[in-house]
Order: sequence, then C-alpha cells, then structure tokens
Amino acid sequence: MTDAGRNGVSNATQRNVGVLVVVALTAAMLLSAVHWLTRTPIAQARELAAEADLLAVVPAFATATDVSLDFLPVPARFRTGLGSADGARIYRVKRGGEILAVIVPALSPSGYGGPIRLIAGIDRDGIVTGIKVLEHHETPGLGDRIEAAKSNWIDRFTGKSLTDPAPNRWQVRRDGGAFDQITGATISSRAVVRQVRRALDYFHDDRARLLDAGAVAAPESAP
Repeated sequence: MTDAGRNGVSNATQRNVGVLVVVALTAAMLLSAVHWLTRTPIAQARELAAEADLLAVVPAFATATDVSLDFLPVPARFRTGLGSADGARIYRVKRGGEILAVIVPALSPSGYGGPIRLIAGIDRDGIVTGIKVLEHHETPGLGDRIEAAKSNWIDRFTGKSLTDPAPNRWQVRRDGGAFDQITGATISSRAVVRQVRRALDYFHDDRARLLDAGAVAAPESAP
C-alpha cells in the first residue's frame, strides 16, 4: 500500500473514532439531562406514595385539608419491640396544636416467609384506626392474604385496643385468642397479631410524649 493509501485509511479511522466519541458524548449528555429532569418528579411521586400509605391507616383524616403530619424518632428502648432500625419515625396527625392520631411502624421477624413490615394507625385513645402491611414474603394464595388487596382479614384490627380484646386474648384463635387465623396461614396471622399488639403496647408506654404537641418534631405537610 502506498503512503497516500495508508494516510487515507488512517484519516478515515480517525474520522470514525471521532464520530463514535461524539455519539457517545451526546448519548451521555442526553441520559444525564433525562435523569436531571425526572429526578424531582420521581422523588415527589415516591413521597406522595409513602404519604398515601400513612394516611390509609388513619382514614378519618385522609382527605382532611386542615391536618398536617410531623414525626418523632422511635426511642432506642422501644426499637427492639417494634423491630425498628435507628432513624425510624413515628408519624403524628395534627390539627392545630392537637395530636389526633399516630402512625406506628412495626416489623415482625416471625412471618412464614420472612419479616412482615406494617404500619398501625392509633388514635389518641389507644384505639386502632387501621393497619396496612407494607412488605412481606408470605405464600401467594395463603399468607399473602394479610394484604388488604387480597382479603379483608386485616380489617379485623380496626377498633381494637389493649382492653378490647383483653390482653390475654391478643392471639389467634388456635392459641386461645380472639382473632381468626387465615386458613392455611396460621404463622403469618400470628405474626401480624403479635406485632399489632406490640404497636399498641408501645403507644401505651410512650403516649405522653407522642401526644405532646410541644415535643420536638419535624414537620411534614399532608395533602
């Protein structure tokens, strides 16, 4: 090959490399721009979804326009009972200077398929306003019926408290308690009953602080 031919091939190769570099840089810039443009909407969507989960367990206030949410940290001494990690929050529903209800996170390690994560809405009188299972690994068609989307079993906790049923009746019927277990999913049912009871125990023990509107809290607006 002549020198001219070799130079021509070299120039063509350089041009092709240059084109590829430009294409790669353009693609990277476009991806970066898309990420920047969608970052805020995605974060907002996640926040709204999380807030919807919270308000689902306090349905009396879910659509109220005169309430707000704030939160307090779960004290270290209660974390083991609730299954909470460092940084876990108790959300409070407020109207003016009054705390109307709290939303307690609780995680049971004793599900059939692994941990069951839920939240419990509890009013200022210690009565359950709602329970929502947020995450679990229970058996499809059996244990997954702890989800509200799969059955109404979870609704049986609404209106209950530490005195209704009596403390020794906070168990599934198979264990001598007041709560029906899901057929074929006694372990899943037992785990949820125990953890709801622990959420109520926590509220009872930390009630004064939770209902103190002056307790140091961080604001979080409700829709």
